[in-house]
Order: sequence, then structure tokens, then C-alpha cells
Amino acid sequence: MRSMVPDPLHLLKREHEVMLDHLRMIETTIAPRTTRSRVTAEPDRRTLCELFRFFTDRVSIHFSREAVLMVALSRSFGQEQTARKRFEGLRREHRELRADAAGIMKALNGKSSGASGVAGTDPFRIRSFIQRYRTHLAYEERILFVLAELRLTVEQRLRISHRMLQM
Repeated sequence: MRSMVPDPLHLLKREHEVMLDHLRMIETTIAPRTTRSRVTAEPDRRTLCELFRFFTDRVSIHFSREAVLMVALSRSFGQEQTARKRFEGLRREHRELRADAAGIMKALNGKSSGASGVAGTDPFRIRSFIQRYRTHLAYEERILFVLAELRLTVEQRLRISHRMLQM
């Protein structure tokens, strides 16, 4: 009989798809638009704030789920330091990405030095955030998820899924 608990990698990949959707929505929101009078319209600050809130709040559950996977993988590698360093690097990137999203939100809310609304937010910073996030997600799918498929048993993955779903 097949378990109704989803595979942890499937769950994490679905969450990555949601993140990529949010990144595309940010791109659409910051894309230059012109009005009928040919004046470039400023992106909607509230929409951007809401989209970035996703990357400061909701992703924390996803990062916690990935941490469960990384702990299990670390155990499978035993004393091998290379893998442990790689996992610590991913956790550090999680913290940096959340901090960057929070910084952008702060600028959007006009709480940065001299910033006002969207005009106070550097579009390059937003594009850089999008690119860094995409690179991070792609790396996780290429390395972290493949390692999990290769090194974790079905039973281990089932236990990981149970832990992830409790978050």
C-alpha cells in the first residue's frame, strides 16, 4: 500500500515553483510601463511590498524544511567535511536572501536613509535579488535534491516528510 505522505523532494520542488512564480511577479511589477501620455509609470509599491513579504516571512518554513533534509544528508555523509561545508553554505545563503528581501522591503517602505517609496529602491538591487534567488534554487535542485535522491532510503525520506509536514 502506497503512503499518502508526499516525497520531501516533491514538496520542496513545489515550494520552489511558488518562489519562482513570486520572482516572476516581481519582475512583471518592476518592468517599465508607459501610460497613455507616454510617461513611464512607477511600479506599485504595495504590490512589491506584498511580494517581498513572501520572501521575508513565508519562506522561513521552506528553509526549515530544507534544514531537516540537510541534517539527514549530513548524517549520511558521516565525517566528510566537504558536504557539511556545502550545507552550511546553503543555510548562510538562506539567511542572506531573507536579509536582502527585508532590506528591499525596508527601502520600499521608505525607512531607508532618504528613500521614498519605489523610487528609493534601486532596480538593480531588485534584479540582483531575483537572479541570486534563481541561482540558489537551481543549485539546490542540482546538488541538494540529487544528493538526497542518491543517498537517502525510502524510509528515511518518509521520516523526513513527516517532520517537514509538522512545520
